[in-house]
Amino acid sequence: MYSGFNLQMVLFQAIVEDRDKGPQGASITVTRLGPENPNPEQHTFTGYSEHQIRFPLRPDVSTLEKRYLDMHGSACEVYDMGPIISAWFTKYLNFETKLMYIGNNARVVLGSGAPNGDMAIAKRSPTLAPLRKLLPKLLKTPTETITFQDIGQYLVVTKESNDEVSSRLADGQKMNIHKFRPNSIVSGSPTPYDEDFWAQLVFPSNLKMDFGGTCWRCQAITVDLKTGKRAEGEEGEVWKRLNKDRRVDTGWKYGPVFGKYSYTGLGDVGRTIGVGDEAVLTKRVREQPVFDWPLPKAVVAAFSG
Repeated sequence: MYSGFNLQMVLFQAIVEDRDKGPQGASITVTRLGPENPNPEQHTFTGYSEHQIRFPLRPDVSTLEKRYLDMHGSACEVYDMGPIISAWFTKYLNFETKLMYIGNNARVVLGSGAPNGDMAIAKRSPTLAPLRKLLPKLLKTPTETITFQDIGQYLVVTKESNDEVSSRLADGQKMNIHKFRPNSIVSGSPTPYDEDFWAQLVFPSNLKMDFGGTCWRCQAITVDLKTGKRAEGEEGEVWKRLNKDRRVDTGWKYGPVFGKYSYTGLGDVGRTIGVGDEAVLTKRVREQPVFDWPLPKAVVAAFSG
């Protein structure tokens, strides 16, 4: 389930507990923050609240039923976390809901979004793309994959772009940058929306983050985080304000874009990014990215405002 399709999703708070036990011993606690919960600030697991549920961070998949899940046209095998967890989510969302675990599986990035995908390379180097197909698999840079992320591994936004969004709101209101659901927030951009043209950031750990396309925005940016409904007043008008002049991706004519998807490769496994780390912009592109993920018509309709 995606918050853009159901704003109520913002009323679930998930945290990882028991980190000291390692990945196999850690657990995830989900707390419902809605009005039915008299103590929504209690996020750690209590063991007695009906508005909380806990399950393993890495469950034993041998005990779980296998299913096949298609998300935006990119599908993979997943594991059903079972009827108890399903019933817990269903009682709040009022339709049958299942929690799926992806395990070691992954989804393919469709279109040219993944920097090392065949379509992206064909766009950058049309003459070299046919030669890549002749290379043995071991000599090719592996194509980036995703799990349950929307269509990219990470989402990067900048403080400067968010400040520009705030300037569109009346009475000095500030846009809550977390409504854009970023993985990384970068400050120090020379101008708002300069990230549209970023191609690579490098961090102190030598982690290299390569960029794909911009992120098209849905109605989730208009949500009231306390009610799980569209916000009243200026907050509820953000999508419309952006839609006036941020429909800059010719491949996504249905709405505005904000932020940019990014990817890391297998060589970056184990490298970290920390709050306050310096990010060095090492590569740029000259042209605005063009969205070309082949989305189903129903998804396009849902995101068209």
